[in-house]
Amino acid sequence: MKSKLFLFFLLITWLFIAPVIVSIVNVSAVYGETGDSGTLTDTDTSADTFNVQIDTVVNDIYPTQTAKFLITINNTLAQEDEFKFNFGAIPKWSFTTDPASYLSGVNVGAGKTITFPLSITPSSDALGFGLQNFKVMFNSKKTGISKEASFMIFYRNPTPPVTKYQPTVAFNFDIPEKIDPRQPVTLKVLLDNKNPLALSDVLITIRSDLYNIDRIVSLASLEKKTELFTVNYNPTQPPKEDTITVKIKVGDVEFTPATKQIEIIEYTDIPEKKDETSSFFKWILSYTYTNNGNVKETKEVKVPTSLFMLPFMKTSPKAALVKDDNGRSFSWNIELESQESKTVLVTKNYRPLIYIILLIIIGIVLYYIFRSPIVIKKETKIMNVDNQGISDVKILLHLKNRTNKSVEDVKLVDRIPQMGMLDTEFSVGTLHPSKVIKHEHKGTIIRWDIPTLEPFEERIISYTIQSKLKIIGGFSLPQAVVKFKGKGESVKRTLSNKITAK
Repeated sequence: MKSKLFLFFLLITWLFIAPVIVSIVNVSAVYGETGDSGTLTDTDTSADTFNVQIDTVVNDIYPTQTAKFLITINNTLAQEDEFKFNFGAIPKWSFTTDPASYLSGVNVGAGKTITFPLSITPSSDALGFGLQNFKVMFNSKKTGISKEASFMIFYRNPTPPVTKYQPTVAFNFDIPEKIDPRQPVTLKVLLDNKNPLALSDVLITIRSDLYNIDRIVSLASLEKKTELFTVNYNPTQPPKEDTITVKIKVGDVEFTPATKQIEIIEYTDIPEKKDETSSFFKWILSYTYTNNGNVKETKEVKVPTSLFMLPFMKTSPKAALVKDDNGRSFSWNIELESQESKTVLVTKNYRPLIYIILLIIIGIVLYYIFRSPIVIKKETKIMNVDNQGISDVKILLHLKNRTNKSVEDVKLVDRIPQMGMLDTEFSVGTLHPSKVIKHEHKGTIIRWDIPTLEPFEERIISYTIQSKLKIIGGFSLPQAVVKFKGKGESVKRTLSNKITAK
């Protein structure tokens, strides 16, 4: 009976004293005299070709937590060496390194030192609680030398008589799967404190390819809370898929992360900006298009026109001319990258038309300024014709001053071909010739002298030609000539029309 009481007493004493002992020695590991490095034992007494050190990061854990250590290997050789380490047969624990390939061997350069993390997680519910001793054997491939290091983990019992609650937080988060980068996005993190322990330093970490957010919040005993995060994306963010990862950490306790896939959607927005400038019958229309979207887009642009307007319109860059139900129009297919702007110009230029009209007006004005003040028109009337042909032709000369000024010293000259002769019997009221000259080659030349031709005065002078032979079909008559005094001492002349008697 006494022995049973004594054993019970020892058990109670151990339960109260063990935590104190652990806190005093920091149970980092039993690392020889230093207290912060693993104990090393050489299995070969030759000179050191490498050094190994194990430093404790976390070695006081509960069943849901992970112990963490840092392993440092120093290669003192003058050549690269590969080191392998072996934990022996420990089936109830899981060992991982970062990177994971180091579990199968670590290459260390000549004279180099490498440090990497070692994580140890309990993998069985049948583990005993308390101090756990581990031994690791490190082996050099080049020299065959092995070294042994040892460290300890204090594996705590989460059930009474432990009086301190271990942080336990359940969480999840919500974010839309399709995201328009132009709009703010709300990310909700739902937290649930699963035990009575109040938590003042709950770290929420949100990671994405596009942003990082950290926030520290508090949780009351058994409290449920929703934390809202507003994410403002770059409006020009191109479409892409992204992974959102949310982590919760309380002190040294880090819970399993939650992840969710989202997609940044594509959108297009190409507004039109129209400007117009003008100067002296010339208008320049400027159409500017800016792609405010996040993807490349092709914009079809049409500017109405018409057949009448085409000669006066020009485009830059050159447009295609299309015709549809709405009529004719200039058309462009403009390719725009995200945030790119392009401008098309349509020029309406009526200056050539104005210049043509001005030239016509100037020509008319010059015509009226420099035209001959006297006009003469010649016409014929057949007076006698029979089956044998034409014998008599009457010539009428219409002479007119078409200005409002008198014309002085007017001389009218006409000519009769060799085949005809002048009838000297002139009609009553007609002006008789001043001179009649018969020329051997030119025929008969008739001249009338008119001293003054009053403004807008018109005279009709007639005479008759008798043909020496019967004319069949017709014959041509030469042009009549009017000579008159111009400005100063100059003499000007005007010709009549050509005519054929038939």
